[in-house]
Formats: sequence, C-alpha cells, structure tokens
Amino acid sequence: MSHKFRNVDKLAINKQMALPLKFKSIKNRENLLVSKCNIEAVKLIENSEFWRNRKKTNSIPAAIIYGPKGSGKTHLSSILKQKIDCVYLTSLSNNCLELVTEGKNFILDNFIPGKSFPSELVMHFMNQVTNKEGSILLLSRLSPFEMDWDLDDLNSRIRSLLASSIKLPDDVLLYSFIVKYSNEKNLFISDKKLIYILERLDRSFESVIKVINRLDTHTLEVNEKVSYKNIKIILDNLNEY
Repeated sequence: MSHKFRNVDKLAINKQMALPLKFKSIKNRENLLVSKCNIEAVKLIENSEFWRNRKKTNSIPAAIIYGPKGSGKTHLSSILKQKIDCVYLTSLSNNCLELVTEGKNFILDNFIPGKSFPSELVMHFMNQVTNKEGSILLLSRLSPFEMDWDLDDLNSRIRSLLASSIKLPDDVLLYSFIVKYSNEKNLFISDKKLIYILERLDRSFESVIKVINRLDTHTLEVNEKVSYKNIKIILDNLNEY
C-alpha cells in the first residue's frame, strides 16, 4: 500500500523541548497534550463552577467543543466524564428522554443536524435537561454557526452556548505526543523512525494512538525491536485491523 507522504516541520520539532508542553492523564491511560490548539477547550472542561454549580450561559446547561476529527474532542470529554458522571450518546431517540433525571449529565458526540439528532427531539431534550438542572457537553465537527437546524429557536439556542474550538495538532505537538505515548508502551523509537512514522500519518492524535498500539502488539508477537520493516508492515496494513 502506498502512503501519502506529508511534509513534517523537522526544524520546529528539533526545538520542541523548549516549549512548555503539559500532559493530562485521561481514560485508558492515554494522554492529552495541552497546547495552544486546545487550551481553551481544556479550560472549559475543567471549569468546575460551570459544570457543578449550574451557572450556565443564558441558563442553558450546555457547552460545545468543536473541531475536526482526530483533534481530541473525545479525549477531552473523557476528562469531564471522570469529573462528573455523564451518559455518553451518539444519537437521540425518544427513549433518551426517559434517561433525563434530576441533575443527570450528558455528552452528545458527533452532534450535527440530521437523522441522528432530529431538531425537535434535540429541543425537547435540552428543555428537559434544563428543567432537571443537568448538563450537556456537545462534541461536533461544526461550529454552532455552521449548523443549520430546522427550528429557528434551536438555532438561536445552540448559537448562544458557551463554545470552544479545538484544532488538529501541529507537528511539534504531534511529535511530543508520539514520544510520550510510545514511551508509555515501552516502545523506545529513534527520532528518525518517529519522523518516518509522522510523515506517513494523518495529523491527528487518533492516528498516532492507532499506529503505536498496533506496533506494540506486533513487536511483542514477533519478539523484535522496532524497525523500519515492522513499522512499514503496520502502516501498510493499518486499515485492515
């Protein structure tokens, strides 16, 4: 299988140790690296006054984090899920209204107008959570102003929410993350091999996690150290797992 070769900013990576980068532990022992691409979203997740004291913007118990796939939205929601008990949903049905009880919190993932989130049901759901003094974290690839709901009132409500964007990691951030994550797996990979991997991956935390997990399993199975040969095997067969 051929790979789309991506130009990696090697000069910036060589200077990466000078950056004040921090890692936060999240579910399943994975890590989220905090930098300018996600710092505002992290602050939103860690805003205990908002999530616990019910002091919501415009009395609506919800906030939205938006950004492209692989930017770490689900990882951030895992932090919130550890802080407060949340029900995680990827769609809404009438049955979901029965889940709303006093003070219950929800995470709605891939939140965009459509079949999975019908406008009228979203409106009823938000009203019910508001009445029960719960909270909702919405995760979406679209900003509130890019969404077009069938109901004007819902458009207005979604656009009034506290919102924070999250961007894909730059090369420095991604390099720092792959070093941290591979070390946690006891995979000590040389800088040249790390660059080799990054040049052949999409620019996302999701891609790094997938490759390192596969590489860890493969090297254990064949009882070999990390080499260009087994890296290539993983990359060539990545979509077949």
